[in-house]
Amino acid sequence: MYSSTASDPAFIPGTVLLVDGWCPPSPLRPPPITSPLIQCLPDNHQQSIRHGSGKHTEIVLIPPPSQDPNDPLNWSPARKRLHLAILCTYTFVVNGLVNFYGVAYDGIAPDLHTTYDGLNTGQVRLPRLLHGAAFWQPVAMKMGHRPVYLLGCIVALIGSVIGAVQTNWGVWVTFNVLWGLGCGPKEGLPQISLQDTYFAHETGSRVGYWALSYSAGAFVVPLVAGYVYVDLSWRWCFWLTAIGFLTQHRQGIMTILLFFGLEETLYPRTYDATFNITPERDPPETRSTSMAPAIRMKCYWETHPLHSWGTNPHETWSDLFLRPFQLAQFPPILWAGLFTGISTCWWAAIFTTESQFFTGPPYHWTGQQVGLTNASALIGSLLGTIFAGNMGDWFVIQQAKRNHGIREPETRLILLAATAILTSGGLVMYGKGVEAGVHWTCPVVGMGLMAFGFTGSSIIGETYVLDSYRAVATESLVLINVCRNLIGMGFVFGVQPWLVAEGYGNAYFQMMAMGLIAHGTVVPMMVWGKQMRGWTARRYLEMVEQRGMPREFA
Repeated sequence: MYSSTASDPAFIPGTVLLVDGWCPPSPLRPPPITSPLIQCLPDNHQQSIRHGSGKHTEIVLIPPPSQDPNDPLNWSPARKRLHLAILCTYTFVVNGLVNFYGVAYDGIAPDLHTTYDGLNTGQVRLPRLLHGAAFWQPVAMKMGHRPVYLLGCIVALIGSVIGAVQTNWGVWVTFNVLWGLGCGPKEGLPQISLQDTYFAHETGSRVGYWALSYSAGAFVVPLVAGYVYVDLSWRWCFWLTAIGFLTQHRQGIMTILLFFGLEETLYPRTYDATFNITPERDPPETRSTSMAPAIRMKCYWETHPLHSWGTNPHETWSDLFLRPFQLAQFPPILWAGLFTGISTCWWAAIFTTESQFFTGPPYHWTGQQVGLTNASALIGSLLGTIFAGNMGDWFVIQQAKRNHGIREPETRLILLAATAILTSGGLVMYGKGVEAGVHWTCPVVGMGLMAFGFTGSSIIGETYVLDSYRAVATESLVLINVCRNLIGMGFVFGVQPWLVAEGYGNAYFQMMAMGLIAHGTVVPMMVWGKQMRGWTARRYLEMVEQRGMPREFA
């Protein structure tokens, strides 16, 4: 929010004035917006300043919205809520379909003449990594978000048919490649779509709603899958997604919903388009916060285009594909990728083992019963979303008030103390509980604690990066997803040999230690995170300028 040159030591990415009136004038900070010293700021910065409404009148809107009524940041609350609802529904359905066959591993493995380890290996996380993270988002930046969501649904339809007719491990691999490609847009792109429409003080809770939909899909849909597997067969888990009787009918409805309901949020945030600079010199308090009357509102088909080619002309394909990996030079982004990657392992620790753990001794449960255990994980994800999303946004605002109105992204990381404790307890209760054969409530409650931990950790880690480097958020999430999928791929490949070599109890104790070490890295981020962000200021501003974006958007 503070206009600065690349060599200005005062500029630190992510350190912004969030709560107006709480920051005394300082050479190292922008003055309070209500102060007469606002006149010393550049005129284009004065015009960009706007505040929230209602109970958020003291909140500075970050990033500053344009005067264009078509700017997604200027949409009405109802329009934004509809967009959020569609994205959450999409995420719920698609991620649910991805996990629809997890409860049927004990039936799929012998029919495909393979093992649990073979099924996990056949998920080929590397192709999923390449398709979902490094391919779709650059395409979305050039063509628009809408066509990427729609193309993904079409590819997923094809993949589900292949899954229904598979007869061997090779076809299982083919299914997973196509399925990973089709479902790839759900990884990272919805967060960017939400960031296009919401301000910094709202982002955490909205990303939290997306994360809840992501987790709910993973845990609610398998509740149905358990009954399908027992009453019909594991093939019907795929046929129902293919012939339209149940889940694929939803997928068909989802494609229609995306086509007619999802608006495009890719917006050209070049300097002139964002601030609509005019030569007038009115005092800032007399400037209207209404939209520029000369700009025409787009019609329905203009807000729901088949593509948005030309919206982002400053970016070349090489920039879009290479910049995410250049961001590995930014320690906060790299840390967030590694941390959320380890957090994702706890989701994989449930998905890849629940059928194995509960269908064997001492429980000998049916697929229906195994599916019902996901209710615990769903509750844990819901509580993790409220904690890291809604409570996280409130906590950041309160901390900013205590810091003279200045928001530091690292304050959000304090909340990770709770996820460290609950995740550790959940891992031990789940793994050691099954090995010891204790009452089923122990491992099932452990699943809920694990779900709380990985949902909360993911929301906090990703929102930390969105707070720190908003202008390159798309590329940052690509790098985070690359790290997350690489770590997840390694975990899925190694979890079965790990369980065999160490036993359930010891393996999950070691996972607990791994989780505590990962959470321990939060301490140096809390101490030196701001300094690290300062190191990256020059390179970050160069990227902002290369994209043709205004400095205030940084």
